[in-house]
Amino acid sequence: TTTTTTTIILVIPIIIAIAIPLAVSSSNNNVENNMYVFCIIIDRKSPVSAPKREHSTQKTGEPVDRQKIHKNDRQRPQNNLPQLVFVSQMSASLHGAFFLSLALFSSFSNSFVSAACTHEYGQATYGDIYQKFQGLEASGGSTYAKGARANGLHIYIDPTVTEIEETAKVSVHEYVHLLQQGYLNEELVLDTAPTGGVPLSDSSSSVGNGLRFQAINYCDVAEATVTKHLEALNAMPDDVKLFDHPTFVIFYSQTPGEGTGNCDAAQTETFARDAFNAIYGEDCPGMESTPMIWEANENHVVAEGEAEFLATNVYTSSYTSFNGKAYWEQKIADGKTDCKLPGNNPNFYVHSGSSQDVDDMKDKMQNAGVSPACSNNAIGELMYASFVNYCLEKEGTNALDDYCTPEALRRVWKAAPTQGFDCAFFNQYGWTWGEVVAKMYAEYQVDTSAVATTVPSLCLYDQTCSGEPKPCRRLPSYTHDEALAKCPFEVIASCGDISLSSASSSSSSRSSPTNAAMISAAVAASVSFFFAFFLN
Repeated sequence: TTTTTTTIILVIPIIIAIAIPLAVSSSNNNVENNMYVFCIIIDRKSPVSAPKREHSTQKTGEPVDRQKIHKNDRQRPQNNLPQLVFVSQMSASLHGAFFLSLALFSSFSNSFVSAACTHEYGQATYGDIYQKFQGLEASGGSTYAKGARANGLHIYIDPTVTEIEETAKVSVHEYVHLLQQGYLNEELVLDTAPTGGVPLSDSSSSVGNGLRFQAINYCDVAEATVTKHLEALNAMPDDVKLFDHPTFVIFYSQTPGEGTGNCDAAQTETFARDAFNAIYGEDCPGMESTPMIWEANENHVVAEGEAEFLATNVYTSSYTSFNGKAYWEQKIADGKTDCKLPGNNPNFYVHSGSSQDVDDMKDKMQNAGVSPACSNNAIGELMYASFVNYCLEKEGTNALDDYCTPEALRRVWKAAPTQGFDCAFFNQYGWTWGEVVAKMYAEYQVDTSAVATTVPSLCLYDQTCSGEPKPCRRLPSYTHDEALAKCPFEVIASCGDISLSSASSSSSSRSSPTNAAMISAAVAASVSFFFAFFLN
């Protein structure tokens, strides 16, 4: 009788959760762009059972977009308690009813996770480390956490790759992402570190072995590989050693498609807990549990392109056999092939450069038959290659040494949280983002008639705003003269202005679930959890 009653009680809110959002959205003109899949799974997990993953990740040797480790669903090892798994597939928006439900679930589950750090950001970080040790998420990445006592790099090592230095440049790539995130979170305040780098703080100097760069190698990655990665990081110039706390490199060894590789599957939970505690501390002292507002101010294509360019062309002093410059040039050639450039890809519109615009762009390209290899990394590298060409054209043959320097772009990242990326970019270089992008469209024969003011601007999203951060665009963009007059002073977007506006015929229009849909899903989730827990 109890089982029957519980089943009936569970079914009703599930029906509500599905029916109401669909009914409400049916009046939306863009209903064909909205697709919802909402599942509530009640299950009892053993204390050491693996987390359930609802989608797979392509396993490659590329330094995959590090933001994916924040965006992916994360489930952690649970104690003997009911588990809710929410699956949401929404081609219309990254926020809404189901993410609200997921947040609600997280608030219930936080206290049950193996790691003692109980707030959402710390739990998410632990969950990602866990998945990587399990072999479910074999990709490079970085984990920056504002206020934490250390940073983490996630470095996937394919044992079949024999060129050690080629793998080491991935650590440099991911470290550049840490710098970008440190500036966007307003934690890094210096453009350039002093000789010797920023000293480690008293509280951080005793973390691990007290060194700036440290390794965690539970998967028996070859010692020569570990040493080379640390050498590459230590060999970077002092002026980029800007953190006052250590950076740990976690090494994961896995042959693509072969599960946990050299990692002992039986030790997954132990490895994840020990790695998390070594980096962040068991109760993650100082780590701020804040929404990722910084993502709304990030120019994603520049971030990806810069990281790979610096890792292959600039911070290369530790390489003896690896020709980074040739590697970069080959990647640009391969990227053009994969993205069908020049001239055969009418959907290659990076627009504002935000991660959301890039996701829209990839969807359109893949629907048009463009290879999935035309990914975040390839897009960012092609954009950055064009930016370099533009700089050389505008400022002369020595521009990379005296104008478009790594320090100059660090100043852009530093100013972006208060000025917005586009104004920070203009104030540093004297060009609008639109001018650079229009030139790229012409160079790659995407749109030879494009002009700067038809390229959307990435607005400023104030760090004090509440709610889910989402990039906003303004169109028409500033002309050069307007930017000259307004950029140092004007906050382009307010907290309430965070929706994407229609930028051009090549931009997709996104709509969001209404308040009724969000409320119904949240209520359904909470009711289901309540009865599943207490009636079972």
